[in-house]
Amino acid sequence: MGVNILRFVIPKSLVEYVTDDSSVRQALEKMLYHRYSAMPVIDSGGKFIGTLRSDDIFKHFMKSGRFDKLAAENMPVTEIMERGSSRPLYHNATVSDLIEEVKEHNFVPVVDDRGCFIGLILRRDVLNFLLKYFEENKDES
Repeated sequence: MGVNILRFVIPKSLVEYVTDDSSVRQALEKMLYHRYSAMPVIDSGGKFIGTLRSDDIFKHFMKSGRFDKLAAENMPVTEIMERGSSRPLYHNATVSDLIEEVKEHNFVPVVDDRGCFIGLILRRDVLNFLLKYFEENKDES
């Protein structure tokens, strides 16, 4: 199965993300509006920084013992996001690499050679492709 992972990429222009200077409140509102539990975070140069998860926000405010709206408005997402929890795949990664990542994450960020975010791949799309592939080829096995 010689498949290029780029066939699965939802381009950056169609993806909701936050920037590294976005406030926690902005990110939370965007996540609530779109009903996301996680969002990519990119810097002003377009480089992928990491993934902000609702758990990051929840843990931060649980540690402080309260939700402080003013603090959330003045705190950048980079202060609370857990670094290294998701790594991006490069555009030339293999399908095996992709499958390893979607086993652990609902989406996988994809970057170019410079580390710039070009889009993401949803677990659902990979699973749908695999299901279709195996249904089409089940008589051959």
